[in-house]
Amino acid sequence: MARAARPGNVRRGSVCLAHGSTGKGEGHIRAVVTLGILLLFLAPCLAAQADEVTMANGDVITGTILTLKEGKLTIKTPYNAALEIDWSAVKTLRSDAPVEVVLSDGTRLKGNLQVNEEGTLQVVTQSAGPVPVEETALITDINPAVVPAVTYEGNVQAGVSYLTGNTDTTSGNLSGYFVARSKRQRLTVRGRWYYAENDDDVTAREAGGSVKYDFFTTEKLYVYANTYFEYNPFKDLNLRSTIGGGVGYQFFHSDRTKLSTELGISYVDENFRIADDNSYAGGRWSINFDYQVIPDKISLFHYQEGYFSLEDFADMNLRTEQGIRFTVLKDFYTSFQANVTYDNKPSPGFDKTDTALIFGLGYNFNL
Repeated sequence: MARAARPGNVRRGSVCLAHGSTGKGEGHIRAVVTLGILLLFLAPCLAAQADEVTMANGDVITGTILTLKEGKLTIKTPYNAALEIDWSAVKTLRSDAPVEVVLSDGTRLKGNLQVNEEGTLQVVTQSAGPVPVEETALITDINPAVVPAVTYEGNVQAGVSYLTGNTDTTSGNLSGYFVARSKRQRLTVRGRWYYAENDDDVTAREAGGSVKYDFFTTEKLYVYANTYFEYNPFKDLNLRSTIGGGVGYQFFHSDRTKLSTELGISYVDENFRIADDNSYAGGRWSINFDYQVIPDKISLFHYQEGYFSLEDFADMNLRTEQGIRFTVLKDFYTSFQANVTYDNKPSPGFDKTDTALIFGLGYNFNL
């Protein structure tokens, strides 16, 4: 009985063991098949988790849309840290994540970029739903940089020269400007000083400065109030001071290009050393231009400000500053500029035009 029982037990144990191995194998197979089916259905979804940019020539670039700034679309691709594309070469685009879009009329939209059934680009917002954008050219910025409530920028520039030998000549100059800007307001302060002497005789001494406040009624149009003063005894001028206001227009204001013009009315008071003092109601104009020929390396600039009498248009004076700057180390630069002042009716015995050629070292700041 005992010997008969042992084989039966062995057989039952063998059957149970074989049955357990078969169950595990089938479980592994089912898991692999299920995973394969899931991957099959999820693959298109995973592949779709990328933004798409369709070019005018039909090429499609996938990645992550970063920014659109000054006509350059930047997209991060799996094979390139950052790829820049000319915006004019883009036909349409799609984003899986919300982006902020700025239109040419200043409208800001936040949502996913999609193409509807009619092939029109649209921004799918949470609040207003799909907002169509008829042409990509209407989009000026994507994910613009967050601008602080108030920004500060300006520069300080100085130059010194000393010559010795047959003559002892010393000269120095200092100039700069400061701008504080919010969305609707701007404060600009400018100043300059120049001094020169030859064999202990002073040959040049002048100073000037201005303060101007702007209030923007639109993105580009603004009204301003300003005051200006100038001192130059070598032009018989103890003090020229002005106060006034007018309108201005900011044609361009970007990191690369700045251009604005102004036109207004001012009260001008002139105190001379020899000639009779003079005061009048006059007109004022100004042009301010700055352009980076090579961004962060070489820039051109021009600034002019002029006044004329409303009683006698020939009674006019003009001041201009123009030159070129070369970045030498981060925010430090060297510059070569020409400052020209013109007075159409100078004091008797004085020239109409003064020109100063200045080479200096400067520092730019942007906060």
